[in-house]
Amino acid sequence: MEQELRILHLEDSAVDAELVVRELRNTKITFTIKRVETRDDFIKAIDGFKPDLILLDYKLPSFDGLSALAIAREKCPDVPVIFVSGVIGEDSAIETLKGGATDYVLKDKLARLAPAIVRALRESEEIRERKRAEEAVWDSEERLRIVAESAGDAIICIEAPEVITLWNKKASEMFGYTVDEAIGKAMHTLIVPERYREKACLGLKTFFQTGGGTLIGKTPEICALRRDGSEFPAEITISAMQIKGKWTAVGIVRDITERKTNIQKLRKTLNMTIEAISLMGEMRDPYTAGHEKHVAQLACAIAKEMGLSEGQIEGIRVSAFLHDIGKIVVPSETLSKPAKLNEYEMGMMKTHALAGFDIVKSIAFPWPVSQAILQHHERLNGSGYPNGLKGEAIALEARILTVADVVEAMTNHRPYRPSLGVGMAMEEITHGKGVLYDAQVVDACVKLFTEEGFQFGVVV
Repeated sequence: MEQELRILHLEDSAVDAELVVRELRNTKITFTIKRVETRDDFIKAIDGFKPDLILLDYKLPSFDGLSALAIAREKCPDVPVIFVSGVIGEDSAIETLKGGATDYVLKDKLARLAPAIVRALRESEEIRERKRAEEAVWDSEERLRIVAESAGDAIICIEAPEVITLWNKKASEMFGYTVDEAIGKAMHTLIVPERYREKACLGLKTFFQTGGGTLIGKTPEICALRRDGSEFPAEITISAMQIKGKWTAVGIVRDITERKTNIQKLRKTLNMTIEAISLMGEMRDPYTAGHEKHVAQLACAIAKEMGLSEGQIEGIRVSAFLHDIGKIVVPSETLSKPAKLNEYEMGMMKTHALAGFDIVKSIAFPWPVSQAILQHHERLNGSGYPNGLKGEAIALEARILTVADVVEAMTNHRPYRPSLGVGMAMEEITHGKGVLYDAQVVDACVKLFTEEGFQFGVVV
């Protein structure tokens, strides 16, 4: 190396530091090294010494390498960092690399240090070159416009204070404004529905100050506004970049109207298929007609009361419609027997949970449907079946189905008994709260019936 390399070494042991110096003197590296031991001296050295390379010990009496790494990444992100430590396990080593370190070398293997330094400096220079190349590309507005105009999605660039500086052909087609009409205008006045404008303005204000924001690097679904006042669903990906020292937001917008329409059609078809499968089971067991639909209604209401997401609620609805599908393996005479089942018949009945699991386990649902079906007769204390699971080992979806299943069964007629009524059902789940049934699920169910007037078959 022709130029003198400035090395900042965080090390509390003078002996270990000297070993590092001796090892480096045996190489062709020309260097000057500054050793520090404390946090304050480390920060001062970064600012004053301006190192080309930083070596860190992992553990020190009053400081630690990971904290130093975080400081280095903040104050001099382009300077490579190598850990040189005597005690560092595999997990700790991985943690250092995740934190931004280039490499790590054990003190008893200092022969690796020089090659590691050469590699770290080379990689650092490659990164700097890549950044310079990227900045050069993005600084060329003409190149950017060529790329933007050929894109199949709307591309919009916004600079402070929320002024549109790039508006491609697809953006004109999507939103209805020409390039001349959009450039120089405030983004929120053109494409953001009025009810969302205040939030959009606050988000952009934060972005132009910090280069960060809740949407940066993500692809959320938004509601977008056309020139004619119509709204449409869209996906937007926002990237942050600095051009000539100023933050610029680059948004890529895709109209997903057709996709959402197709998804709705597919969801409708899925729902009809699931209900048809559920109806097949009811045809074999007419005495429980409507059971799956009622369980689905109550289970979804409980899930909503508990604050679960729409996706989780949909998964619970599907699981409820299919939870007794395994009864297809149970003889019809057992299902419709107008008396208490004997031990053999009960054993046959208990096979339906595992049978249902086997039927649906190969279906790639985006929810844990097969597990909910398998576990909906498990109980918190392990007294359920088929696997005697306990507590949190039972999926939340199954715990919700359990309570909804019990309440629906008790409040409706069965071949061997009349309806027991809502009161007895509430008494049963309350008595088993925390023992057989999930306490939070029970509380939500009881509230639905006692405070919110829940009724099977009544859509509120």
